[in-house]
Amino acid sequence: MSILYSKIQRVNPRDPGAARKWYLIPKRVEQKNEKAIAEALAKNTTLSRGEASMVIDELQSVVLNSLLDGYSVQLGDWGSFILTVNCTGADTEEACTADNITGVNIRFRPGKQMKESISKATFVAR
Repeated sequence: MSILYSKIQRVNPRDPGAARKWYLIPKRVEQKNEKAIAEALAKNTTLSRGEASMVIDELQSVVLNSLLDGYSVQLGDWGSFILTVNCTGADTEEACTADNITGVNIRFRPGKQMKESISKATFVAR
C-alpha cells in the first residue's frame, strides 16, 4: 500500500525569524464518512449497509460511554482509546479543581498489527 504525500514549507515556531524548511505531509484525498465505511463493510461481509451503519453507530456509542465512565477501550488489534485532559497547574492541592481543565481529548494508541501494517507502507509523491 502506498501513502500519497505532498510538500509544505513551514516556519519554526520556536524561531520565527529562521529560514523556512520543507516538510513532507500525508496527502488526504478526501474523507470517508460513515456511509462509505458502512458500504465497504457491507461489501466485505454478510451485513447490509443499514446493518453495518447501525453497528458503527452502536460501536461509537459504546466506546464513548465507556470512556466517559472512566474505562480505556481496547478494540482487538486495532488499538486502544483513552481520555486525556489539558489542565492548568495549581500551586496547592485545594486549588486543583475541575475548573482547571481546559480541554478533553480522545487519544488513540494503535495496536501492534496496525503499527506493523502502516510501517510497511511506501510513499508516493502526489
